[in-house]
Amino acid sequence: MLQTQEDASTLTSSKELLDLLEQYQSSVAPSTPQDDTTTREIEAYSNLEAHLGRLSQLLARDASQRHALVASGALTCILESLSAFFPFFQSMQDARPRPVAHDQQDLLDGQHDVSTEGEHRDSYQRACQVATLYLRIIRNAMAGCSDAQHLVGRRFDLVAPFLDNLTRFHTLNDPDAALLSRSAVQMLSNLITANHEVQSTMWPRIVITNTDQDKLVLKFLSSPDTATQSAAQILLINFLRTATSTEAAHVRCYELCTSAAGLQLLQSLLSTSESIMLRTSSATHDGSNQDYEPESETEGLEESLGFIYTIFALLFERGYSSILVSELAPLEEISGFESDRPVLSSAQLTLLKLLDSWLHLEQKKVAESSADGAVFDLSSAFDGIEAGRQGAGLAGLMDTFVHLSRFARTAMASGIAKDGTSPDQQPQDRRLIGVHHGLLLLLQSLLSISMTADGWSDDVQDGVAAVKFGEVSRALLSEMRGSQAFVDELVALLDQTHQYAPALSPFRPSDVETGAPDARRPLPQGHALSSTGRAAHESNHHATPSYGFDHLKRDIVRVLGSLVYAPTAATSTKDTHSQLDPSTSSSRDATLAWTRTQIRQVQDWVRDRGGLFHVLNMTVLDERNPYMREHAIFALRYLLAGNAESQNLVRSLQPAQTQPQPRDGPGGVPLPMV
Repeated sequence: MLQTQEDASTLTSSKELLDLLEQYQSSVAPSTPQDDTTTREIEAYSNLEAHLGRLSQLLARDASQRHALVASGALTCILESLSAFFPFFQSMQDARPRPVAHDQQDLLDGQHDVSTEGEHRDSYQRACQVATLYLRIIRNAMAGCSDAQHLVGRRFDLVAPFLDNLTRFHTLNDPDAALLSRSAVQMLSNLITANHEVQSTMWPRIVITNTDQDKLVLKFLSSPDTATQSAAQILLINFLRTATSTEAAHVRCYELCTSAAGLQLLQSLLSTSESIMLRTSSATHDGSNQDYEPESETEGLEESLGFIYTIFALLFERGYSSILVSELAPLEEISGFESDRPVLSSAQLTLLKLLDSWLHLEQKKVAESSADGAVFDLSSAFDGIEAGRQGAGLAGLMDTFVHLSRFARTAMASGIAKDGTSPDQQPQDRRLIGVHHGLLLLLQSLLSISMTADGWSDDVQDGVAAVKFGEVSRALLSEMRGSQAFVDELVALLDQTHQYAPALSPFRPSDVETGAPDARRPLPQGHALSSTGRAAHESNHHATPSYGFDHLKRDIVRVLGSLVYAPTAATSTKDTHSQLDPSTSSSRDATLAWTRTQIRQVQDWVRDRGGLFHVLNMTVLDERNPYMREHAIFALRYLLAGNAESQNLVRSLQPAQTQPQPRDGPGGVPLPMV
């Protein structure tokens, strides 16, 4: 025991550390012969490395030594010696070999000195290792030690030059400094973890700052090293997830979603997320890529993606979904061509992917469990400021859908081939592809909300802050049902998409698209085109663009069906009490009456806009929209339920023939497009 205490006292001795550091730095001085310098440098480096390594391990094992390190003043000495070591580190960094391209040019010029290249590189690597051990000591000293955190926070200027150097482009992309960068980010993470006072100081200094030099977190997030990125992501999570000061966490989320520095950081995260999705997807589906993406690297990428998802999940839980979608919109650009002005940014698209995943997961949790636990952590501080936080920040998704839908309908209308011209000759708006993906993600997100509500509308009163996902879902379903603009846009987009990309029958002849003579072969006597055959026949006669808006019509029909789906009075969900929380049976009856009133309203709106006929036209097989017919039948069942006017309209439909038929062959039954 006494021996252990003596060892700890020796390791934390400031004098011995300074002596070892002085010996190491002096051994690299150019005054001595070269061979002797290398030998002395390696010996001095080994002694210093061993001392720093043992001290780092001691602090990692023994929490009491961390407090002793602060009380004795040794931690202050370590910070000061690290600051004094920085000029030496910079000199080693400047003396390291230049990139290969420069070396090859020097070799052609006769200026390349091969004998010193390895020595300079080795000296720089040793300097990196010493700096790494210094940062690990500081990191370990602050683990669960608030005194050390406060001390480092007050003396942060001593380590700031090192951090600034590490976040420069060349150092950040230097493989020799990768471990050093990781240790630096881990040190920052331990500095602010569970310490509200230090967090309040460091947040505006290294995260939300207008000075590019101080944007340390942003720069570490852009590191090519996945482990460094992950450490920076954990650092950001520790800033946003604080148990001691919930209101401070809300303020940070607000600044992250509204300030220029915060949005720049979030865009970096979204760009990294999209890159990881592409890399992991290609590695999964293409075995040949395994040579370039080792399994360990893929696991690191997936872990990093999980951290990014956690960051955005925290923002979603605090009601910033719609605000983020709006703030990440592409900037207005001065362009001579309308088609060059972006409608949906790549950051918005990636954000919608994360939001769709989060909503689907929350919907699954409610479906699999009778309990509807608290999900949203909403602060009242910004309720009067942010209109985008309505409906726990999800109500604005309807406005985004309407905006994208109107653009898509206009672009599709101008892209339909006219007067028998070839679809390839008709100019198509290239922005439609991104907008199509955005519409799909929005529809799937809204569908997750509707499915969680299970058909129930909730007339939420002002001033009531719902924090359960089921409650928020029912309130949002009520808003969707109450928005005539939203319902009208669903119907209009379904109609326009059907005109732009008619159903593609799986039973069409293989030579229909080639224009072979057999494609016009008449039907056998006594046979008629089925609905799928007629769809293929019509799509063959009307020139349409090759881009088919896959799955869009199906998802529109699914959302329409969810708007008119009527729950029963007895069975709302697995647990009526937890979902509706009625105090009496009268409140449950009132909720049911409100739900039925809203459903009838949606039924009438859809009928008045001709939506019944559009949904009827979806009762065909379509390769571009799997299971669309089944979803259309489901939607029709509830569009007609309890609505005599809609039922009479469908009942009044009569068979019609669009072309003469053989005497013995019955005609088809096409439905009018209204």
